[in-house]
Amino acid sequence: MAPTGDTTQEIVRIDGLAHDGRGVARRKGKAVFVAGALPGEDVSIRLLRERNSHDEAVLVSVIGASPERVVPPCPHARDCGGCNLQHLAPQAQLASQQQRLADTLKRIGNLAPKHWMAPVSSAPWHYRSRARLAVTRNRQDGSVELGFRREESTRIEPIEECPVLVPELSALPARMRKALQSLQGPVLPQEIWLAAGDDGIALGFCSRSTLSTQDRSTLRKLGEELQALTGFGILSSPHVRHWETPAPQLHYSPEPGVRLAFAPWDFTQANRAVNEALVQRVIEVLAPTTDDAVLDLFCGIGNFSLPLARRARRVLGIEGSAAQVRAAAENARANGIDNAAFLAADLFRPESLEAMPRKTFSLAVIDPPRAGAALLCEKLHTLGLRRIAYVSCDAATLARDARTLSAKGFRLLSAGVLQMFPHTSHAESLALFAR
Repeated sequence: MAPTGDTTQEIVRIDGLAHDGRGVARRKGKAVFVAGALPGEDVSIRLLRERNSHDEAVLVSVIGASPERVVPPCPHARDCGGCNLQHLAPQAQLASQQQRLADTLKRIGNLAPKHWMAPVSSAPWHYRSRARLAVTRNRQDGSVELGFRREESTRIEPIEECPVLVPELSALPARMRKALQSLQGPVLPQEIWLAAGDDGIALGFCSRSTLSTQDRSTLRKLGEELQALTGFGILSSPHVRHWETPAPQLHYSPEPGVRLAFAPWDFTQANRAVNEALVQRVIEVLAPTTDDAVLDLFCGIGNFSLPLARRARRVLGIEGSAAQVRAAAENARANGIDNAAFLAADLFRPESLEAMPRKTFSLAVIDPPRAGAALLCEKLHTLGLRRIAYVSCDAATLARDARTLSAKGFRLLSAGVLQMFPHTSHAESLALFAR
């Protein structure tokens, strides 16, 4: 990578959007990526970095604006990095995501579905039911900064409120900052987990070491004032947390009649309305009957397992997290569902896959993390499956795994996107495969 100190501006035409939401133009035979630019626009840019395969540039001004450009209503849109497509109209965001899925399936998997599902749109604002805020103390004046980490940076963008968070959470940052400022230290929470359920809100305070008794009392009082459940944890690495207190439990419903308990730090889909649509679409495409045995891989706390179990003969959910497996089993008991069982197994390890039962399932749903399910897709043809619903948060790994499933005898029948995260470059996809 070669940073450039050149301040010369030039004009380029934006031809498309990259997978991360940046505009793409051609310059001197290479792609140049421009954050904030939209397809069809002529823009003035200043070159930022030159790489072997592509260049990166800063948007200076828009000379001819796209008709799909809108003014971002959030004052943090340019700096926060969380909603990097606020300048693109919501329906255009959805169309772009559907087109990107089609292009990625073709480019990586050499596949096209027989049928395109209608995309599922979301309310553009106040849709997100959970978030993680970063906390730090300003070394110069001792003030507490609370907000989101800026894109590709450790710096915090301080926020007072966030318009994509559900109303119960959106104004909490301003109310929390005063309490955080009063903490005596020397330890501060480094991150705060916010979550909303059907029955209230919860806060999870996570620090590098145990907070003082006085500071815990201050934060518990804050929770009481906000009518929020509270929990405390230790952060031992960027991705490993050990919660010191019993998990505050909230509930949400993936479909009417099913109620799932979860902790603020459990993985759940942040957009509840779109999650309900996703669960119903999975049920529709799999069409389980009382003759079917269903396999739910990466099952989490039972988001798909329990609705499917209400329609199928039996369901087996498999998940790498033992804590989530316990939560799924407890959710089944609480809902009076006795035909769903759960197993803890690492679905990224070959030995776990070898231990899976063979030829006993007719349907499967897969909802892997961003890395996809490469090893798993090499084995699924041995299970006697009739249909597979693959839920993905990354079009590239979905396309890769779709290519594997195609080579193993499954056909891509249908695919489509769900706007789980409006104003971002992230899209949730669903693909249906049949033997």
